[in-house]
Amino acid sequence: MKKILFQFVVLAIVFAAAFYGFSKIDFMKHLHLQNISRKTENKIGDLIIEGIRKSNKEIDDDSVTHVLTVIKNRICTANAISPDDITIHLVLSGEVNAFAIPGHHIIVYTGLIEHCDSVTELCGVLGHEMGHIQLSHVMKRLVNELGIGILAAVASNGNSQVVGQIIKILSSTAFERKQESEADAISVRYLQQARINPTGFANIMQKLADMHPDTPKEMEWISTHPDSKKRAETTRSLINPDQHNYKPVVSDDEWETFKNAATAK
Repeated sequence: MKKILFQFVVLAIVFAAAFYGFSKIDFMKHLHLQNISRKTENKIGDLIIEGIRKSNKEIDDDSVTHVLTVIKNRICTANAISPDDITIHLVLSGEVNAFAIPGHHIIVYTGLIEHCDSVTELCGVLGHEMGHIQLSHVMKRLVNELGIGILAAVASNGNSQVVGQIIKILSSTAFERKQESEADAISVRYLQQARINPTGFANIMQKLADMHPDTPKEMEWISTHPDSKKRAETTRSLINPDQHNYKPVVSDDEWETFKNAATAK
């Protein structure tokens, strides 16, 4: 009996050790799923953009989107990211939302622009979404939600129902708390490296969180980013108090012209 009990204890310890070991493995890396998924990622991204364009108008006028390009180039260049590797799409919608999608794309709804009081607020949101992209959160999330097989299949046959489900997942449901915290932190780092005042990022999280109870149907960016008030406080704590060498991203006139043009469409 003692021998059986001993064997059981040993087996339990081995099982626990194996489970702990497997839990520490990044299967996206060790099974080379990242290499597989990057090919499907670009295709899925194209399908998502196509799906969004069917229901919402994309604003592709360079005279309007110029400010988005300036922000992207400023953040990317300062953080050793190729500006060509990220594409920002401005989409006409009343939703206050922005979200990253496969293929290194960021969707920005004009409703978000309308609620930004300064360009630094928009910079914070874009830095956050760039963080999700650079940390591979988007594809990891879809792999966890749908699985490699479904993602590969939709990339091959373009199933519109699955594409619609992916859009819903990425635009209206939250990332894991740890991933949100990581994206917040990297946004602050990106902005400070680019000499953009990150206080604007904390401000818009606080502001939209305060507004959320009054406009729950519109405030998608906050509903997908829970605990925004607490996260605004954490963001402020990450800001280097000794850094004061911030430089304007665009002039006040350029910002107002962009905001008026984007929200007038």
